[in-house]
Amino acid sequence: MKTILIDVDTQHDFCDPRGALYVRGSERLAPAFQALVGRAVARGAPIVASVDSHAFDAWEFAGAPEAGPNGERPGFPAHCVKGTAGWLKVPGTTAPRARFVPNVPVDDATLESLLSKHAPQQLLLEKEVYSLFANPNAEAVLARLAESAGGAATRFVVFGVATDYCVRAAALGLVEWLGRRARGGEVCLVEDAIAAVDEAGGARALADCAAAGVRCVTVEAALAAIGSH
Repeated sequence: MKTILIDVDTQHDFCDPRGALYVRGSERLAPAFQALVGRAVARGAPIVASVDSHAFDAWEFAGAPEAGPNGERPGFPAHCVKGTAGWLKVPGTTAPRARFVPNVPVDDATLESLLSKHAPQQLLLEKEVYSLFANPNAEAVLARLAESAGGAATRFVVFGVATDYCVRAAALGLVEWLGRRARGGEVCLVEDAIAAVDEAGGARALADCAAAGVRCVTVEAALAAIGSH
């Protein structure tokens, strides 16, 4: 089974106590994040990382000049503004050969170059909302990585923040994606490498994931799975 690591928003604004949208306890998970990414790099397992990326006037922010596409005004503090310290990933979660995939549609030739030129170890999907699938290139990226294993089933190993928002969206989106492709595979959530904004919300997210067939695993089990890639 081909293992693909899914790193969800391990950025300073979420994982540092001084961050704009700090997720309580997430700073203690840095060693787990680093171990998972390090093992994937060492064993040649692909890494797909979502990266929250905003402009200074993003509609999500309090006081934004414009509402979201459906009239949303969530009023979040300004966070993960591209190029700022808060936008950067936690040390040890960026592979030596990492490539950004922009949050705009790209043509097939451009996407192929992004995915294959000089063999990137990690693909960073920029996004503005919860789900990594909000990046219009996400499905093509996943398909390309899954197909590189021939007919083998795909195991997605998911970790990061926050359990009740972006992690939940990623895990459920991956289950749906696997179902639509009608190919073998599984989604694993690393239970000791995630943190929730709210304890009750995190519990509901885990229940939703379990109901959808997501399997909870430990960091130790995830490292073993990556090691068998």
